[in-house]
Amino acid sequence: MKKGIIFDLDGTLWDSSQGVAESWQEALEKHFDIEKVITAGMIQGVMGKSMYEISDILFSEFEIKKRRELLSYCCEQENEYIRTHGGILMDGLEEALGQLKSSGYHLSIVSNCQEGYIEAFLEYHKLGDYFDDFECFGRTGREKGRNIRLVVERNQLDMAVYIGDVQGDYDAAQKAGVPFIHAKNGYGSIREEVPYITGLSQIPKVVAEVFAKGEQAGGSQMEKIASFTIDHIKLEPGIYVSRKDEVGHEVITTFDLRMTSPNDEPVMNTAEVHTIEHLAATYLRNEPGYGDKVIYFGPMGCRTGFYLLLAGDYESKDVVTLITKLFEFIRDFEGEVPGASPKDCGNYLDMNLGMAKYLAGRYLDHTLYSIDSKHLVYPE
Repeated sequence: MKKGIIFDLDGTLWDSSQGVAESWQEALEKHFDIEKVITAGMIQGVMGKSMYEISDILFSEFEIKKRRELLSYCCEQENEYIRTHGGILMDGLEEALGQLKSSGYHLSIVSNCQEGYIEAFLEYHKLGDYFDDFECFGRTGREKGRNIRLVVERNQLDMAVYIGDVQGDYDAAQKAGVPFIHAKNGYGSIREEVPYITGLSQIPKVVAEVFAKGEQAGGSQMEKIASFTIDHIKLEPGIYVSRKDEVGHEVITTFDLRMTSPNDEPVMNTAEVHTIEHLAATYLRNEPGYGDKVIYFGPMGCRTGFYLLLAGDYESKDVVTLITKLFEFIRDFEGEVPGASPKDCGNYLDMNLGMAKYLAGRYLDHTLYSIDSKHLVYPE
């Protein structure tokens, strides 16, 4: 049985708040005409929140576009600072990681940070050999619960536990369907009664107790994720609300844009899927009404459709016009596919515009132009 321990980073494995505050302050002073003080206490107060939440809290006096601009620049400077200065590791970290690794645990990190931050932590403190995987908000655009589940699934963990220090970490573990251990030596408290540690040396004992309890309850404690509970035999092409998640005070709606009938019609090939992804991301980010609400657009692993994540509480009927215009854009597109170059894409040759246009037209003609209520709600 493969067992994994997934760690939060800030407040659980280290404290980088002073360095982050200094790097952000330096960034603001050098590159923006802004009089604002960023302190370590302010940074600690938002640790564990998503990057967008952090920008909305720390830069609340600015309009959204400016908040995101400030956030992006400060995070770039933060990564460089961490890469050269590091942070303060929690007492006994490397010894604890070594013991857990030698005991056969699969170790990983899931954080709400920007891309490059976890890498900087591992690089400066030379801890990369202890961890098998990591994921973050900056790389996937997904909230922490989804990223925890992503790490569990792609590493095929039979049992897993998440260790974090704030209420948001506990909530994310609940959404991911994994047990939680509170690192009381971190930044926050937990409202619920949960197993806890007050120092990293206690992890092996507490983790063993959590896993033993799970085994007594029936072996693997992993529950099916929501999308696996849908009857794919009955599922037809349409627009469906896959799930809704609360991230801070915001609702994130995930749409299932199902383009082919699962296990019935041929799936889409990677070249046309890749092309649709590039074109859709370009269109959606520039769409006047929804551009600033788009969190993520990307393909399903089964290659029968795509996921679209929007900031806001939506129903399928609310986005029919948006999705129709999106696929009309793809169907009618001519010219070079945006981002299809070796500089901009990691697999730029895997493109098929002709097939992407055909599939977009097929989705429009067979589904979107005549969509009814049956194809806006998942089958029972």
